Amino acid sequence: MSTSNISVKDIPFKDLLKSIIGVFKIPDVPAPPIPPYLILKSSFNPGLSARKTASNIIARQSEAGAPFGPMPSGADNISEKMELIRVEEIIKALLEDARITIVVPPGILVNGTAISPVGPLPVVGTTVTPFHQGYGVIQ
Repeated sequence: MSTSNISVKDIPFKDLLKSIIGVFKIPDVPAPPIPPYLILKSSFNPGLSARKTASNIIARQSEAGAPFGPMPSGADNISEKMELIRVEEIIKALLEDARITIVVPPGILVNGTAISPVGPLPVVGTTVTPFHQGYGVIQ
């Protein structure tokens, strides 16, 4: 039985660097298409509410057999307070840390107005590049 020892100096520096960077790189996963009705109704959504979400979760605790409401002694229910804190932190992370990638596929109709010396000029066309990409914010 033979063993071979490979030291770091035997590995090319570029390959070593690529391996280290590869450990920290998060692969890009293509986003699923969004149904048109979700896009149209999104402007009417109320936005994220920690209190509403926490109250919905607390109201459903009975499905799991967990008690909700004040304790028999009359003290506040600590698990309900913790649920609100948990939801507040999740929503805070979504609002402050989430990155939304917006992708516009080719062939989308573009309407706009340009300014010219003779006045406003309507512009109509379609996107032609493979994808226009931008970033958005969760509200």
